[in-house]
Formats: sequence, structure tokens, C-alpha cells
Amino acid sequence: TVVNGNPKLNLAFVAHLFNTHPCLEPLEDTGEHAELDDYLFHDQYDREARAFALWLNSLNVDPFVNYLFEDIKDGIVLLQAFDTIFPGSVNWKKVNTRRPLMRFKQIENTNMAVDLGQAHNFSLVGIQGADLTDGVPTLVLAVVWQLMRANILQTLASLSSHGQRVTDQDMVQWANRVAQTGGQAQPIRSFSDPALASGRFLLDVLNGMKPGVVDPQLVTPGRSDEDMKQNAKYAISIARKLGATIFLLPEDIVEVKPKMILTFIGSLMAIHHT
Repeated sequence: TVVNGNPKLNLAFVAHLFNTHPCLEPLEDTGEHAELDDYLFHDQYDREARAFALWLNSLNVDPFVNYLFEDIKDGIVLLQAFDTIFPGSVNWKKVNTRRPLMRFKQIENTNMAVDLGQAHNFSLVGIQGADLTDGVPTLVLAVVWQLMRANILQTLASLSSHGQRVTDQDMVQWANRVAQTGGQAQPIRSFSDPALASGRFLLDVLNGMKPGVVDPQLVTPGRSDEDMKQNAKYAISIARKLGATIFLLPEDIVEVKPKMILTFIGSLMAIHHT
């Protein structure tokens, strides 16, 4: 089985080896524990990478994306995403698909992905295919984010009565209008508005979409970090119950991550228009 290269069995075999003989020094004090936790769970790119991997998998890409920076390096998953969002945009006869691919073949694919992004007005200044193949985190996230954003805006345009392109500002204005009917939070200026951190504005949007869905007893003042996180969790929970596809985490709201909040509002707009 090992020689034949069954990936699932080989993974289980290596996982068992690591579990029984990890060759790691035992942890001795609290300080080392804290440092290890930091390394595992507070990577600056980890949350966005996980969210973007979930989104790519929602497009039914093959293979399944587990680790974003590794699994897109041959360009095939990115090209599948482009072809899903912009049907017919990929000339598959020119794509190297026979895995495993040599590095230069991978770069040919990722260069094609960059060219497609430029053809669809993505902001890709200074990004080359080799950057994606090498898994440069900031550049991989920049490309995948613009793909995700294009997908969201495309979906919203298809649901609108006039079929016109929806801008970020259109989404902000929609959120402000709906929030006005659902609560008392002040309007926001953009998806980077610090007022979003408390979670109360998003709860007002949800209450405006379905009056009474928010239980005031469960809403906190949103002044402390714990209060803000509680509101964020409640907003995400309600959004999912309303049928929205949510990729962000409570921390993305509390830390006011504009990209992730845009995906949240975009998902709410999509179900509101259906």
C-alpha cells in the first residue's frame, strides 16, 4: 500500500508514527505551553486562509483544499475557481493537469491564473505565478480574496432587479438601510468602521431582515472584548439560522476585518433578495 501510494492510508500511517514517536522534547513549564499555543492558533494568516479554503471547497474544486498555501500551488484549483466564476474563461487544453507537476509546469498554470485575474481587473501589481507556487501568504490571500469578492458581487448582481454590478458602497448603504429598521445603531461608513467591533450593528441588520429574530436579552452593550465576542457569536448564529453561508469567525468581527465582514453582509444580502 505504501509503495502504491494510497494517500489516505499513507497519511494514517505517518500520523500514527508521529503520534507514537514525535521526537519532540516534553513541555516542562507554563511559559512553553503559552508559546506553543501562540504558534498553533494565532498565525496572522491562519483565519483568512481557513475561510478562503472553505469558500474554494464550496465551489466543488478538486482536489479538496485542506491547506490553502500548499493546495493551490500548482494553479489547478485556482483555475477551476476562475472557470466557475467566469465560465469559459479557462482554456483547459493549455492547462497542465497531469499530477504530480514539475515546478515549471506549476508556474505555467499559476501564471495563467494571474493573467486571468488581470483580464478581470483584479489588482495584482507585482504578483507573479511563482509567488503563488511558492505559497507567499500575502499574495496568495490577495488573489483568492479577489476571486471570492468577485463571486459575491456577481451573485448579488444576478439577484438584483436591474442586474447591475454591486459595489462595496452599495452593500454598505443596504446594510445601513436595513439596520435602521431593525435597531438603533449608528450608520457605518465602510466595512472598516470601528463601530462594527461591538457586533450590535450586525445584529440590527439581522433584526431588520427578520423583525424579532434578535432577542434583546442576549445582546450585550459590546464594551468589553468578551461582550463584543458574545454579540459576534450571536450574529453569526442568527445568520446561519436564516440560511446565510458564513465563512467568518467572531474574532473577524471583533477585530473588524473588512474583507470578512464584506462576505458576511454579502451573504445576508443574497438571502434577503431571494
